[in-house]
Amino acid sequence: MLPGVKAPGEASGRIGLALVALGLIVAFSLFNKSFFSLDNFVVIGVNSTSILIAVLGTSALLIAGYVDLSIGSMVALIGIITAKVAVATQSALLAICVGLGLGLLLGLLNGLLVRRLSISPLIVTLAMLALYGGLAFVVSSTAVYGFPEALLELGRGKIFGIQYTVIIAALVFVIGAFVLTSTVTGLRLYAIGGDPRAAELCGIPVGRTVVGLYAANGLLIGLVSVLIAGRLGSITPTIGVRFELDVLTAAILGGVAFSGGSGRPLGIAIGVATIGILNAGLIFVGLQSWWQSISVGSMLLLALVADQAAIGFRGRRARAAATNFTVADNGAVASAGPAVTEGNGEAPQGPAFSIAGARKSYGALTALEEASFTVGKGEIVCLLGDNGAGKSTLVKIISGAIRPDAGAMTLEGQPISFRSPQDARGAGLETVYQDLALCPNLSVAHNMILGREETRRWLGVFPVRGDRKAAEQCRARLAALGVTLRDENVLVRSLSGGQRQSIAIARALADHVKLICLDEPTAALGVKQTAQVVKLIRSIAVSGTGVILVTHDLSTVRALADRIVVLSLGRVAYDGSARQLTADQLWGLMASGTLAPAAG
Repeated sequence: MLPGVKAPGEASGRIGLALVALGLIVAFSLFNKSFFSLDNFVVIGVNSTSILIAVLGTSALLIAGYVDLSIGSMVALIGIITAKVAVATQSALLAICVGLGLGLLLGLLNGLLVRRLSISPLIVTLAMLALYGGLAFVVSSTAVYGFPEALLELGRGKIFGIQYTVIIAALVFVIGAFVLTSTVTGLRLYAIGGDPRAAELCGIPVGRTVVGLYAANGLLIGLVSVLIAGRLGSITPTIGVRFELDVLTAAILGGVAFSGGSGRPLGIAIGVATIGILNAGLIFVGLQSWWQSISVGSMLLLALVADQAAIGFRGRRARAAATNFTVADNGAVASAGPAVTEGNGEAPQGPAFSIAGARKSYGALTALEEASFTVGKGEIVCLLGDNGAGKSTLVKIISGAIRPDAGAMTLEGQPISFRSPQDARGAGLETVYQDLALCPNLSVAHNMILGREETRRWLGVFPVRGDRKAAEQCRARLAALGVTLRDENVLVRSLSGGQRQSIAIARALADHVKLICLDEPTAALGVKQTAQVVKLIRSIAVSGTGVILVTHDLSTVRALADRIVVLSLGRVAYDGSARQLTADQLWGLMASGTLAPAAG
């Protein structure tokens, strides 16, 4: 791991798997003494190069919550076409370009189909497995051979006694490991696997990232096909049979969760080594080929069972965790009522945000009609209304999640229009969603910077995440809210609801933030956790930031609201102070949109 960089997700210890691999070596050596020889281990390494390259793409897809079952048939189809081109032109360079390019195109096609069809990637890629496999036989039903010497040299040549294929596989794996653990792209893949909606709301282009990931996976499979052709000297349409099973087993054995969000390169490498040792050992023992299928299939099944057991264990451990996480009870934060003052004791001047004439319809259904209100700097405006009143639609418009059919918004007097949540965040408008949009598989620090990752140059060339700076920013933002966290690298899944709410609010407090919208921040929280969140919201307003608070909790309204805006049937039914209203009047406004006279 690079200095100042913390690998995303939870560490997947593979010491047990490494011991299993050593045990297999001992067992197979007892059956056949020739197994324990340098020449045999070199052969295992060479035969494992294809899996080592392909497992990178498969692992990245699994980490992001996706899978590609068609890679075996892709190897066959790309290999056959590459072989045909090599034989027809006797140009190794052209054959290599065709293999890599075709792999990229097939991977891109898989990604587009998965995203456009909105069907499980298991089903889509299973269909492509059959399609590509059939097309391989259409191109050639017999073996293709007669390749140019340069292509054979690529697959069989050596430098300093090491085959080119081994060097290429090692380099590709190291580069892939670097991308997964140390770059912004790697962090975003883990985030998508942990919670794709949260990743999207943090400004990550999930769809484009996933399609690009499938394309990269296809490029790796293209490389595998080219190297196999050069190493074997011939290609048959059955060359990729069972390949996807070996690759998937190696990835899951290596600690990559089938459900997404976790896995580390070291464990993946151990998984590849285990599969290579197992396949070679079964050959030395003299078992028939179907026993290899039985063994690999059994290991995959056991790995999946272990994966589910690990998920259950992590859940129990998270619930039992007692993280040292506190909110300071200082005078500025814990004052009895709304406190909208700056350091000079005067209320901030001017509007922070305004929306006028906002409308949104879904077909014949009008969700929002003529919604207009303003929020002053340092002012807390509570947005109230019954279910279906239009609150969620209005919040989505303000946050950039959806675009209104009509209406205009301003931020500190400047007109604004958002195409995405990332646009809103860039303009200085942050939203804390009801589900918080946190990725449970990532640390507090990584969640804090998600979508706004800073980078530095390693060795002056390679861009890597600035995780050390991210940790400093995390501590500073939490401290600004009076929050103390023992370890910013603790995973969010181990925090309580109130603690997660604090993290989500702290993440929204970037230096340039002008308005924060909080959607039901105290929903499903206990009394102590609610009080904690109320303190945090007050501290935000004290700093001069405008606050829109969506809530059904009237006690929170009483404690925080400088003004309330009540929505009813998509319209603003009331905009004013809540101090002179009784609880019954507030309930009446929320339920019917009309203000009843005070009783007595």
